[in-house]
Amino acid sequence: MNHSHAFLNNHINLLQPAQIGYHGRTFSATLGSLTTDGALLETHALTLPVGMEVDLSLTLGRTSWQIKAVITHTTPHEIGVLFRQPQQQLYDAAHDQLPLSFQPTRRHAPAPSARF
Repeated sequence: MNHSHAFLNNHINLLQPAQIGYHGRTFSATLGSLTTDGALLETHALTLPVGMEVDLSLTLGRTSWQIKAVITHTTPHEIGVLFRQPQQQLYDAAHDQLPLSFQPTRRHAPAPSARF
């Protein structure tokens, strides 16, 4: 599966506070974009090694999430992570919190058209 292709088609843009746990230290970040498979985190001059496992923590609504992820890429202001396991429930919770005008279209079977 091409994760970058899936990311482009099914991502949700958020500005959600998050923490990155790495080797006993915690770093603040902002969850920028989210898919079921991974996320982009906005950071401030934080560089962590690609391929290392981190613990991503965030609160969405009234639910706290603790997710194991692997760093896929870094820049001075962004860290990309791939979740160890798909996070459909997190994605759905994030989707449901967005105003309707910002919600990406979910893929469903077409509704029958009404005839007048």
